[in-house]
Order: sequence, then C-alpha cells, then structure tokens
Amino acid sequence: MIYSNKDKSIKKFLKFSLIFFSTFLFSQKYPVKYGIKAGWNYSNVNAVDEKGEPSGYVSDIIDEAYAGFILKKQISSKSYLQVAPTVSYTESVTFVELPIYYKHDFYRKFSFIIGPKLNYIPDEQYNNFYYFRKRFGISGDIGLNYKISDHFMIESSFSKGFTKQYDDLILTYYQARRDVYKLGLIYFIN
Repeated sequence: MIYSNKDKSIKKFLKFSLIFFSTFLFSQKYPVKYGIKAGWNYSNVNAVDEKGEPSGYVSDIIDEAYAGFILKKQISSKSYLQVAPTVSYTESVTFVELPIYYKHDFYRKFSFIIGPKLNYIPDEQYNNFYYFRKRFGISGDIGLNYKISDHFMIESSFSKGFTKQYDDLILTYYQARRDVYKLGLIYFIN
C-alpha cells in the first residue's frame, strides 16, 4: 500500500493527539468521564458529475446511523476536551471517525462543541460501485449538547467535509465530500 504525504501527516497528527491526550488525562485535578453514544446521521454528499457540474447525494433520514465511545476531560469550571471514536454507517459507505472537540457550557444545561474530525473509510475496494480516492479525510464539526441528567445528554452536530474521498460510479458523481448532520444520545457510565 502506498501512502501519500497527506496520509502520513494524518498518521503523525493521530500519534501526537494520542500522546497529548494521554498525558493530559492524568495531569489535571478533574476526573475523566466516559460513556457511549449512538444516533442518526443525515448526509449531504457534495460532488461533481462527469461534466464537472455540481452533483451528489442526499440521504434518507432513517438509513444512516452511528455509534461509539466518548471520553470527556474537564479543563476548567465550564470547559472540556472531548474525544469520541465513532463508527458511522451511511447507506453504502462506512466511516470510522475521530472527532476532537472543545466543549463549553454556556447556558444552564446547554453546551457548545467545536473541533476537527478525522475520517477513515475501512470498506474494501472490491466492487465497481465505489472508488475510494482517499481513505483518510478531515472534517470540521460544530454542535450543541443538552444535559438531561448526570448520565444522559442529547447531542446534535454539523460536520463539514473538506476532503474529496470517493467516487460513486453507479450514480456517476465524483470527488465526493460528505457533510453530515447528527442527532443522538450520550450515556456517561461514571
């Protein structure tokens, strides 16, 4: 397998992030909270057709889902760092996602999240329907959370895809970038 410079840069960023967060988790007075999360995706795939005109795909509301884990580290009275490895299943392509968020409680039970998200497509390149240009991609996320109780939270977010990751050869759209709306539930175990 041949890796591009961008793939190598993403791997270096992942290693740096892992070391940074590992050190950070054990160096503060606030405890780490962890849990699970799941919910629905709504994708808007931006692409171009064979003539270079705008094209793409909009998902159905019920055929996409995500699930994963969440680690949240408080860094001040109202601020947190949050990491949530997630598997996101779209109608036809699976994404392994790693969002790294800054979270801030701004009004009563509401909090604001923002940060980068790394995407990876683990699917095999075995059929003639899809061509995976780049398995690694980067998105920018922004969202709101609502705290229901000490254990439950509703999450909503919008993710803007920056990397042209795949082509759909059946629907004839190319250089697809995936924008995603998410709505889900987080359960903190501790």
